[in-house]
Order: sequence, then C-alpha cells, then structure tokens
Amino acid sequence: MTLLRPSKRMLALVAVVVVVCIHIVFYWKPAELHDVDGMHRVDDELHRVGDELHKVGDGLHGVTDRPHDDTNGPHTEFPSLIHHHMPIPLSSHWSLLDKLFGPPTLATKCHDIPIPSYYWTAKDAFTPAFVALPNAQPIQVGSTVCVRVIVPAKPQRASVVYTPMPDTPWDSILIDMVGTTNNVSVPVRLQMTNDVRNTRRDDVHVYEADVELRDADEYRPRGYIEFRDAEWNPDGGLLPVDYVPEPLYVPESARVEAVDDGSSMYSLDRYLELPLCTDPAAEGRWIHTDMLPFDPHLVPEPENHNLVWLPYTCRLQRITYTDFASCLATAYPLMHWYGDSNLRRSLKKIVSMGDWCSFNSTSNATETRSCLCEDYQDPFMPFDARYRELIIDIDQTGGQALMQPTEFALVPDNTARVYLHKWEGLSTRNKPAWTQGFDARITPRYGNPQVALISLTNWDAAFSSRAYFAVEMQKLLDYVQVEYSNYTQLYIRTGQYYCCRTDQTPNAPRAYSRLRNAYFDQYVIDVFRERFGHSHVIRIWNVAQVSERLPLSVRKETVKCPANHARAEVVEIENQILMNAMCNYFEPYVPMEQASVGEEDDLETDQ
Repeated sequence: MTLLRPSKRMLALVAVVVVVCIHIVFYWKPAELHDVDGMHRVDDELHRVGDELHKVGDGLHGVTDRPHDDTNGPHTEFPSLIHHHMPIPLSSHWSLLDKLFGPPTLATKCHDIPIPSYYWTAKDAFTPAFVALPNAQPIQVGSTVCVRVIVPAKPQRASVVYTPMPDTPWDSILIDMVGTTNNVSVPVRLQMTNDVRNTRRDDVHVYEADVELRDADEYRPRGYIEFRDAEWNPDGGLLPVDYVPEPLYVPESARVEAVDDGSSMYSLDRYLELPLCTDPAAEGRWIHTDMLPFDPHLVPEPENHNLVWLPYTCRLQRITYTDFASCLATAYPLMHWYGDSNLRRSLKKIVSMGDWCSFNSTSNATETRSCLCEDYQDPFMPFDARYRELIIDIDQTGGQALMQPTEFALVPDNTARVYLHKWEGLSTRNKPAWTQGFDARITPRYGNPQVALISLTNWDAAFSSRAYFAVEMQKLLDYVQVEYSNYTQLYIRTGQYYCCRTDQTPNAPRAYSRLRNAYFDQYVIDVFRERFGHSHVIRIWNVAQVSERLPLSVRKETVKCPANHARAEVVEIENQILMNAMCNYFEPYVPMEQASVGEEDDLETDQ
C-alpha cells in the first residue's frame, strides 16, 4: 500500500490547527475571564495568534483578511481609515478562521449568535471601533443579517456633563448597509446588547441589529461614530459639541449577498403588481430612474438626483393636486393641522396645486434659497406665513386663506377647509403659549374635523429638554382627548431627519442631533399610541425615514440649511406619501354638525 506524501499546503493547514489548539488549551483558561489580568492576557494572546494566522494564511492561499484602503472607492462620503497603518482588530483574525474552517453557525438572528467574549476585551489603544457580520452567508431577499458594532473602552474625557436619555446608548453610530450595485442604503438601527457593560461610560460597548435586506445585491456596512460619551444629547441647555466623526473599521470580509430566486414580492419587476399604498409610514428605498423596469411617470416624481421613492410592500401612484383636492372635498372636507414651517412648506405645494418651487413654476426656480431651505420671508399670495392661525379653503383650482371668515361650519360644496395652527412645537418659543388656543377650545370654534394632523420634534428637540417636553406632551394629550372624538383620525407627522452636523448658530444653537431627534420622534409616536391607540385611528406620516434612506452624500446636502428644511423636491415626495395614504383608502364621510370659529391670532416670527 502506497502512502500519499502530505503536501506543503496540508502541512501548513495542520500547523494552523495545532497553533490554535495549543493557545486555546494553554492560554485561554476560562477562569482567566473572571479577572482583569487574565482578560488582558487573553487579549494579548489573541493578537499574537492573529498575527501568526495571517502569516500562515498568506502563504497558504494568497488570501488575507487584512484591511484595505477604501478612500478611492465609490462611497467616499464615509470617513475612511488608512487601513494599512491601523491596528488590526480581533474580528479580522477570527474572520480568517472562518474562511479556513467555515462559519461557526448558520443562525442569522443576532439573539441566536453568541457574542464572542474577546469583544469585551477590546481597548481603544489597540484597536479602533469595528463592524462585525458574525454570519455573512448569502441570504434570500426579505431575510435579515446580523450587524454588530464594537466600540472599545477608552478613558473618560475631561467633560462628563453629557448623559444619555434613559435606556439609550452612550455612542451615536450612523451606519447603513449599502448595495454595491444599486446604492440602496438601509439604515442599521443599532440597539445595546443586554450586558451591564453597555451602561458604563468608560467600558466596551457592543451594539447589534437585525437588518432586513429586500433588494437583491451585495451589501457592505458603511458608517462612522458621530459622538461618544453621550455628546449626541446636549440636553437641558448644554451646548452642541462639534461634529467630528470617528471612523469605523470594516473588514474586507464584511459583506453579504441578498439573492432573489424570482419569487420575491420586493422585486422591482413586480412593483406595479403591489397594492396601492395606504400607510404613510411604509418603508421603502430610493432607486435611480435609470434602474426602473417601468415608465417613471407611473410613480411620483424623482428628487433632484433622479431618485424615486418606492415602498417595499405597496405602490405609490402619482396623484395630481387637483385630484387630491377632489379627494379632500369628498372624504376630509374639514381638517386641523398643527405644525411648524415644515408643514407650511407642505401646504404651499398643496394650495398652489404643486406650482410652488416646481420645475414648471413661473414664479420660483427650484434652486432658489426658498426652495432649498428658507421661504419665510418670501411673499406667497394664497396665505400670509406670518399668521399664527389661518383658515384655508382648497378646491380643484387651488387654495386661498379666508381673511374675514364667517360661518366655518358651512364648507362650500366641492371644497375642503384647513384650520392651520402654526406653532414652534411645544417649546417656550411660542408667542403666545401653544396652550392658549386649546384653553379657548378648538372644536367649538373651528369645527369637528375628519383629520387632526400634528407635527412635532423639530422645535422640541432643538430648544426643549427631554423632561420639559414630556410634561408638555402630557398636556397636549389631555387637550387632544378633550377636543377630538374617535370620529377624528389622528395623523402624527415626524420631525425632519437630521444628519451630519451640529448646529452652531450664535447665541441660540439648536440642540439637534440625528439620534436625539429620532428618540424625540419615537417618544411622540409611543405616547400617542398608548393614549389613543384603542380609541382613534392613528397614522404616522413618517417623513424622517424617507430622508434617512437617501445616500449619505445626498443627506449631507442639508448641512447648508440651518433650519433643516427639506428641499422642495423632497417636500413633493413627502406630500405624495400623504396623498396616497389619505386617498387610496378612506372611511366614507359622514357630515357632522360643526360650530363657528374665531379669527386669526397675531403675527409671529419664524425659526
């Protein structure tokens, strides 16, 4: 019998196994994990094992998981490490083991995949914050991939005045899963793992999220740390901290492919088969018009980069403002709108029948300051933006404010009427106080509407502490309960998405941050659902997620607008989401007796 001579490749592979086993047996003693010195020894040994594995691995396959420099890649909007000069994190060592021996588990949900103990030994002096995909196997579209971010421990900074909101993280991490072909950005909404170390300022923090990928493509995580030490939350009068992103290390192996076997309901080829949208919070993605397998005129207009918003589970149709006016007159002839300048910009589109800041507009160019950011000072014939309260009638020819109203209960035929209450959220910047109108009662003066639309967060996150906002929110909930029976649908509009900067306005900087605004939004949604979820129809007009899913390079364009307004093309898309939700499905209108209303309030100043 002839014995086969082992090849050099096989011998080298055996050597790898022997080295790993020796180190595990002699150095990685479980008891050591319970003392600090032992954890440091484990950390040091793992680094040394990783170096040895890299040397052997390079010789075996010519394949290495060493970092590469992405600075010239297609996604340069993300801060990039000069990878060749950065310490190699522990995750890349074990990525090499995965390549040699295969993944340790086929689980895809984060809660089914154990967190390696060596994550908790990461120290900022030795390794940067890094991203891990613990099982980046190909998945079917509609399935999830587990994404983890490990933020090493670092000494406390001199300033310890910033603290997170209850049950929120110390670190603000902006990260997306980005398609390498379609450039679809899927936000990774990280949560703290269930470990007490995540609650300590100066300890290792491990975050994770299950991210659903619904478009066929290869995806890579891209992102950075916005803030550490809770500096994302300048609450209670603290000044915003300068925005200096900290890069995340992303191993070359951190990529996952979402595959469509032809049966997916999310395929663009099947988009026109989807039911019409009735949910103003339906998740979606931005697709370039060149990639559409159908006529772009069948969906709402693109924004200024020729990207169209396509929800995953329903279909948006392009609704004209003439048709929307007809829909309102039929189903929602009376509405109450409460909001700030963002709601004003939405209403300008509606009452001008889409002409305000449109490509076909004779009065505005789409690249003017008004269309890109601030329109407060611009004259607008249908209504005066300075008034605190307005009554606006809308028909198929447009909208017009009623300057001397008489019988508000008598809405003319084929007309919808909007009571617009302009406020600066629930902040102290309202002059007069926002409660004044409610104290004088709303519905006896302005009728019992089919819809009450309430927009918050923008001013509240900017100028109110979280504790003050919670107190004012309870007042608002009480007022809403008094004013609006279950006949009235409650539409809650989120704040605008905020990104990529902090406000440095002299004298009165806004306390905005991406994470702070998001938590304010979620709080508003939660308390409204808790109070009225069993008695009213509640619908969330989620404009924040629409901008959140734009490519990061596009999101960064809002840096030029201190007021954080969406540009006019995005306002149009936000309106299309609302119009589809209201008009693709509505309850039959039943006329109700309505009382007369009063007159407008004083002039006010804009943000």
